[in-house]
Amino acid sequence: MAAFTDDELALLALSAAGPVGPGGIARLRAAAARRRVSLRDVLGLPKGKLQSEVGLRPDAAACVAAMRSPALTGRSLVDRLCSMDIYPLIEGRPGWPERLTLSPGESAPAVLFVKGDPSILSRSCVAVVGSRRPSREALGAAGLFAYEQAAAGATVVSGGARGIDSAGRRAALKAGATAVIAPVGMVRFRWEWFRPDCPPRGRWCVLSQFPPDNGWENSQALRRNRLIVALSRAVVAFDPRDSGGTWNSCAHALGLGKPLFVVRGARGEANKRAQRKLVRRGAVALDPARMPDAAAFARLVEEYIPPPTTNQAPLFG
Repeated sequence: MAAFTDDELALLALSAAGPVGPGGIARLRAAAARRRVSLRDVLGLPKGKLQSEVGLRPDAAACVAAMRSPALTGRSLVDRLCSMDIYPLIEGRPGWPERLTLSPGESAPAVLFVKGDPSILSRSCVAVVGSRRPSREALGAAGLFAYEQAAAGATVVSGGARGIDSAGRRAALKAGATAVIAPVGMVRFRWEWFRPDCPPRGRWCVLSQFPPDNGWENSQALRRNRLIVALSRAVVAFDPRDSGGTWNSCAHALGLGKPLFVVRGARGEANKRAQRKLVRRGAVALDPARMPDAAAFARLVEEYIPPPTTNQAPLFG
């Protein structure tokens, strides 16, 4: 791993400071660009100026003003994380996912924390998302689809939850590569298959945009979903309902004009409503009993016509 500059180390320190957040980091970097000074110089401003001139919230300004040496704090963080095989990806450095550079928005992360093989993020990525309690038809279709995509060289991206996420992840690992986007900080992330005596087989990485020590927060799950969509060239949703996390991911994909495909095996009214609404807004319905193979799916993505109401919103609006 190449050496980090002092500004990059300061950025890492900020990324671990909960009150600052992506929006605060964006304002600090913008202030440094306006003043034509280093980020470290902006971090040295007094609390009042951090609020009035940079635009930080009072709690974020207090957090930044209390940092005695951001570069040393960042270096300590890097050393600690590397001892756990967790590594930072920084916007603008090699390894940063190219899709996140497209109209990211102020709330986009400037730092990601990764465990595993981040090079798989440079492949074509397809999101497999859906219900934690899917129908048998949707569960089987998700596994088959993920296996075909991974075998064809794509990286299957999911949120790591039970149900559809797990089916997609396991199937993709058997055939190729999968990336799991965590709703918690990487230090807090736990799975049985990360134990030293039980490593996953295949190519994988786990990615988080949150401060490494962050535990579960409901708001983080929705932000995680946005990262899943942003990383992927297409989104396939299995058994979505007309509310909840999968619905949120679908709505975000449609807002970005990303190809969205809906697979419904469940017969519940909420699932039927979700499919009707999403198809009306621009999604394409797929039959769980006749899932397209990798070549057919590539054609569907190529032929997909975004809905006319697409606003090309920022990836992290």
